[in-house]
Amino acid sequence: MGSGWSCDGTSSAPSLGGNSATASTAGQTSAAGGGGAPSAGGASGAGGAPSGMGPSISITELPIPSSSEPGLIVSGKDGNLWFNNETTGPSSITRMSPAGMFTRFNTSTTNIGPVGIAAGPDGNVWYAKQQGMGLVTPDGKVTERGVPGGRDSGYVTSGPGGNLWFTEPVANKIASVTPAGTFAEYNVTTPGAGPFSIASGPDGNLWFTEQHSTGNKIGRMTPAGVFMEFPIPTPASNAYGIAAGPDGNLWFTEQDGHKIGRITPAGVITEFPIPSGGSPAAITGGPDGNVWFVEFRNNAIGRVTPDGSIAEYSIPTPRSVPTGICEGPDKNIYFTELDGNQVGRITNLTGGGNISPGLKPDDPANVKPMPCTDDTDCNGAGKACGGDVCSSDTHTCVPATSQNLGTCSTGAKCWCAGQGATCDATTHHCSFTTFGMSP
Repeated sequence: MGSGWSCDGTSSAPSLGGNSATASTAGQTSAAGGGGAPSAGGASGAGGAPSGMGPSISITELPIPSSSEPGLIVSGKDGNLWFNNETTGPSSITRMSPAGMFTRFNTSTTNIGPVGIAAGPDGNVWYAKQQGMGLVTPDGKVTERGVPGGRDSGYVTSGPGGNLWFTEPVANKIASVTPAGTFAEYNVTTPGAGPFSIASGPDGNLWFTEQHSTGNKIGRMTPAGVFMEFPIPTPASNAYGIAAGPDGNLWFTEQDGHKIGRITPAGVITEFPIPSGGSPAAITGGPDGNVWFVEFRNNAIGRVTPDGSIAEYSIPTPRSVPTGICEGPDKNIYFTELDGNQVGRITNLTGGGNISPGLKPDDPANVKPMPCTDDTDCNGAGKACGGDVCSSDTHTCVPATSQNLGTCSTGAKCWCAGQGATCDATTHHCSFTTFGMSP
């Protein structure tokens, strides 16, 4: 109770409410973008609600028939779910029906890596791969194109102009690609900001998180390339996922800030602390009027109401590493389990289920070092580009926060390969293990 939440979900101490701040900087036009005058920053807002309580939900876990390591997931326009397979043997995309039928489609021999996926306006599903973008038709035909200059590609969203929009975290750009394959790129105003996740806003603009501490902002870009950035009140928050909420605002996660953030189209940011102190990642708007997110370190699913009340639910499979989350075509919530090799389906969103809010702690006796050969064998709780790293000393998975440089045999075995990392043939270390570090 000292942390302000209860394990059985029956009682809760009220939180101190949301932290809000005026967030404004001068908007600037990128070198590649069109003209436009700077807009005014947003005024400060207020928020806060009791945390730790919520309805009882139901979670059904659907095992994937082959080794997949499912990453981000999206609801396609064909009425199915689609997700990236982070395992690269072989590189592939999987289609899943709401009933739980899985069909895998192999992509090119170039590894996909843990990057974005989105339903395109052309009826296809688009995904980011190493230095490229790919699309897969509902029947599984795959087409891939390289990003100009071989630059990196990150998270993807369907956006203005009938185009796909994506981040280039290392190149520090926002880019678009038409269904026909024409690219355009726009420089983010703050150097080295590390644009990461991206979403289309209700105002017709693109919104994105700036993950690096040099940025630590929420960015807004018009389709013409005019930028506005809004500083996040919590320093070095490690802003991760962002999504449009049912309430007309944008919602984002702060992995190191241990908070959920809400930003209005005018730029007012309000932060809501996670009751357990967990680290939220991917986030999505829900059909119930709330916003849902994953906590891979806590092995949990979170729900936040428009007024900032947060409830957390343990996933039945221990240490499953929830990674992606989206609203499904059947108005349920779906999430992927990277280590559990399953897709979870959440029903009874407004109550009537058998899982109450409250987290079950890991039993230390059951937590054993995971053996590994390369960094890509390790999925989990580290702050590296895609997860933990493989210790060169013990050949077990350790958090990237341990400062262990990890082990690789080829460039494809680096977790950060999708962001441009390479494997040193002499030391067998990746050129960088923490997202955003220079090679």
